[in-house]
Amino acid sequence: METKEAAAEQLLQKQQPEPGQEQWRGAVEAALPSTPASAAWPHIASFCALHRYLPGIDVCELAAGEDGRPGCVRYVASLQAPAAGDGGAGREVASWAREELLEIDGGARRLAYAVVGSSMGFGRYVGSMAVVEDEAGGCRLVWAFECEPVQGWSLDGLLGYLDGGVKAIAARIEEAEAAAAGAPPAGGDVDVVAAA
Repeated sequence: METKEAAAEQLLQKQQPEPGQEQWRGAVEAALPSTPASAAWPHIASFCALHRYLPGIDVCELAAGEDGRPGCVRYVASLQAPAAGDGGAGREVASWAREELLEIDGGARRLAYAVVGSSMGFGRYVGSMAVVEDEAGGCRLVWAFECEPVQGWSLDGLLGYLDGGVKAIAARIEEAEAAAAGAPPAGGDVDVVAAA
């Protein structure tokens, strides 16, 4: 019988690019100046709670496996805006993805995942999210990726989407932590780093 570690290693091997295949790589970062890394990590580690932190994601639910365990799969979806007069009833899926958790390391405060199916033009895509402590007592979120060129997107377009996403995630975590502590959140800076 195969161990979970061996299965995860096989999946990582499957996610390797074909030799000579063009790859996009990049990373975006957002600062959380008022939130220590130890407080931010549980928000990121909750793999099936992405809809709480990433605007535009309306659904995030466990599709297979055990939440937070390598091999589990989440289904994420964005719904179309409600039609005028229907009160939000009957909203249909505008875009969706199935994402598999490849690894999660609480000590390093990092998780890695792969898109295993989507309606958004993704082929091979491996991403990671890390919470990095900063010297001032806050932390940074680093969202990195490597993927095949995405149909209908440019590298700059993908980086822009992820940049907006990591900034929004950071802001929502800061708001949640400030609400828990009873203080207003501080603003954070966002940096974008890309490599083609």
